[in-house]
Amino acid sequence: MGVIWALFSVILVSGAQLLLRAAMVALPPVNNVMSLFWHLIQFQHGAGLLLLGLCGYVASMGCWFFALRHLPLAKAYALLSLSYIAVWGAALLFQNEAFSWQGLAGVLLVMAGVTTIFAPVRR
Repeated sequence: MGVIWALFSVILVSGAQLLLRAAMVALPPVNNVMSLFWHLIQFQHGAGLLLLGLCGYVASMGCWFFALRHLPLAKAYALLSLSYIAVWGAALLFQNEAFSWQGLAGVLLVMAGVTTIFAPVRR
């Protein structure tokens, strides 16, 4: 059951990261405080994405609470690293990010680490 909660957390946090990136592209720069403030107060383009992204992070923390009741931290944390793969792949597909071999190498390292942690122990 803990693995399911952890995977829900991965999905939520990955979606939240993508939403927050889209919000930061749509909103005015942070150094222009008044313009950013008015965009948020008037709920203009980007404010909804920001709100949804933040809510995704909060929901992800709730899933973590339930995941950690059933899984050891080392295994739960390894599953969370899958969000790096999900965000990288989704950014390539949906946000026109440029492919990089370093990104692919990182994905392979994360997959190797998760596989190692979840490999059965021989005694």
